[in-house]
Amino acid sequence: MKTKRWHATILGACVFVMGLLVACLIYQMTRISILPVTYSVAGILLILIIFLIGILLQFRKKIILKVLGIGLIVISFASCAEGIYLYENSIKALNTIANQDVETTTYGVYVLESTKVSSTNDLQGKMVGVSTDMLHEELPEALVAYNFNLKSYNSQLALVEGLIKKECEGAILSTSYVSMLEDDATGENLEVGLKLLEEINVSKVVEASQPVTPEKPFIVYISGKDTWGHISVTSRSDVNVLAVVNPGTKHLLLVSTPRDYYVPLSISNGVKDKLTHAGIYGTEVSEDTMEMLYDINIDHYFKVNFSGFEGLINAMGGITVWSDYAFDVENIGHFSKGENHLNGLQALAFVRERHSFARGDVQRGENQMNVIQSVVQKMTSKSTLMNYGDILKECDGTFATDFTTEEIADLVAYQLSNPGEWNIEKMSVGGKGEHNNVYSLSRRAYVMVPNEEDINNAKERIEEIMNE
Repeated sequence: MKTKRWHATILGACVFVMGLLVACLIYQMTRISILPVTYSVAGILLILIIFLIGILLQFRKKIILKVLGIGLIVISFASCAEGIYLYENSIKALNTIANQDVETTTYGVYVLESTKVSSTNDLQGKMVGVSTDMLHEELPEALVAYNFNLKSYNSQLALVEGLIKKECEGAILSTSYVSMLEDDATGENLEVGLKLLEEINVSKVVEASQPVTPEKPFIVYISGKDTWGHISVTSRSDVNVLAVVNPGTKHLLLVSTPRDYYVPLSISNGVKDKLTHAGIYGTEVSEDTMEMLYDINIDHYFKVNFSGFEGLINAMGGITVWSDYAFDVENIGHFSKGENHLNGLQALAFVRERHSFARGDVQRGENQMNVIQSVVQKMTSKSTLMNYGDILKECDGTFATDFTTEEIADLVAYQLSNPGEWNIEKMSVGGKGEHNNVYSLSRRAYVMVPNEEDINNAKERIEEIMNE
């Protein structure tokens, strides 16, 4: 009798534990729908069936059947626990890149290198300039503690000129802007001679975007930053690609816009600048500028920097990319015409190279879209989607999007329940290279004047994909 009571107690405990595990699994599924509903329901039912068979086998007399039943009970417990881990792991991974509505601008307190000022204490009560085109609402509050006598300028360049003319003794400038001024690689080095005394980080909330669903087409702005480190910090945008996504028809259109495109920025009152310079003023400015150029509404952004790009490719186990030309990159290696299997570092070199091509930045844009195509193809495969949580965790802080966790999960679930190849179409817009005045520098720099026919063709194709 005691043996039967113990047996019944153990079986009762197993039923209780299984009930808790199933309840936890259902709770995780209600928090976020990572898998299609049919997958989730079928998975739970299968686990319960295996568990019930295991319980029933405990009432059979043969030892081998009892042992088999114990094995089935253990399998059902492990399956439940694995399901809970999958959901929890995926939610954490998604939260590291999704819902990113905060952007950080790093300001520096600068003085001329020739001055004897060595710290911000030396500037207390002195005239220090700030520019209105980069003035976050939170910055004046952050500057109160410094006790500066602030003077306003219309632009950062006007502020730099005021510092050189000694109208002020210090200047509050975006470190990204100063990096641009000192960049030899792009030929924009103004050789101002600035000395950084201290950095001030100021964060702001980016305006919320419209929610998207798998049932309707949407447009994503893909921004590639020219920096390493955390993605929230503003910097130039060297990659500017529109992804026009129609989930219903599995049609993806990629439109690449050269970094040197000569266009009015959304904050420049019609004055033209390089498209890449829009990123210095924040993702919103880049996004708004692209909307102005193509007469569209962008639903979401996705931004990635060097660290995130390299980490993502490595986390995926590398990608196979098509190259239109054979070329070499110093210290990296040779790229063959045709298919190339690349790791993160090689893929980064592939998308950054432009000097090897007669079409320069336009061909670089083509290569960038080839890489995006390879990433999309690999990320939409079922094997990758089932493990995307582990992949995303590898890239925490190095790429980000304002997609919500729920939106990404819905898109993943939709792809899993509607598998199949995507039709990926690529377009590049071009133009004519020349030297012209740019807003952020107020001097001549190399730019690419847009080809209006290319722009109009892109506009028409975007509208067609959206209305399919």
